[in-house]
Amino acid sequence: MTASLQVDAHQPLIDEQHTPLRAIGFHLLPGVLIAGLFYALAPAVMAAGYPAIVAGMAAAAVGIVGVELGWLLHEGRRVTGRWSVAGALGYRPGKFGRRKVALVAGLIIWQFLAASIVGMKPWMVETFFYWIPEWAVNPFPSDIADTASSTVLLVTGAALLLINVVMGPLVEELYFRGYLLPRLARFGFWAPLINVSLFSLYHFWTPWDVLTRIVILLPLGYAVWRTKDYRVGIAAHVGLSAVGFLLNSLPALLGAGS
Repeated sequence: MTASLQVDAHQPLIDEQHTPLRAIGFHLLPGVLIAGLFYALAPAVMAAGYPAIVAGMAAAAVGIVGVELGWLLHEGRRVTGRWSVAGALGYRPGKFGRRKVALVAGLIIWQFLAASIVGMKPWMVETFFYWIPEWAVNPFPSDIADTASSTVLLVTGAALLLINVVMGPLVEELYFRGYLLPRLARFGFWAPLINVSLFSLYHFWTPWDVLTRIVILLPLGYAVWRTKDYRVGIAAHVGLSAVGFLLNSLPALLGAGS
């Protein structure tokens, strides 16, 4: 009798499960919007003297903060009657203790090392994506401090910090790991692989990084699935983005590497 009341540790606290087609749509359609906006806005943004990455941050603000967060609020209101993101999420995480803190630290270290070792961008671009404009391949010039005004540097840095480091990773983890991953629960052990693979494909604006992104993020997907705590994904994703900003974007903005 007691055994019949036990809950599978990997099962979410929801009954709704997405069909394969619905899952693909919910994972990929926001990425189609973001990529489309990026390519549409970038020429005008560059004509105004800003790097193409600013167009990318504007597109992400619409696609991630607008569409993904907006959908979570909509679903939360449908479930609870209130504008609440929590109502849309499939996991109800408990205490965030020392073991989860250590897990997040390990994930950040793994992601950073994997990104440094497994990166295939030069080969992928040269072999398969040579037809993509240079400004789309490298939207953030390494010599930006030598070519841009202080206003451009300030706007670019603020956009990267707000969208790429904070809001983007936060909302993406809530949407992809907090909302979509639990709705793939019927796939069992394969659910995180499906989720992370579709999440990597969703980045249509950087198709050369799909395989690398899967390698980097797969442990994160399984960590969230195993702990049923999307906050692990948020902390690891924000942490990696912050490390990238501090080691790469900020020095370029300050001209430290020139």
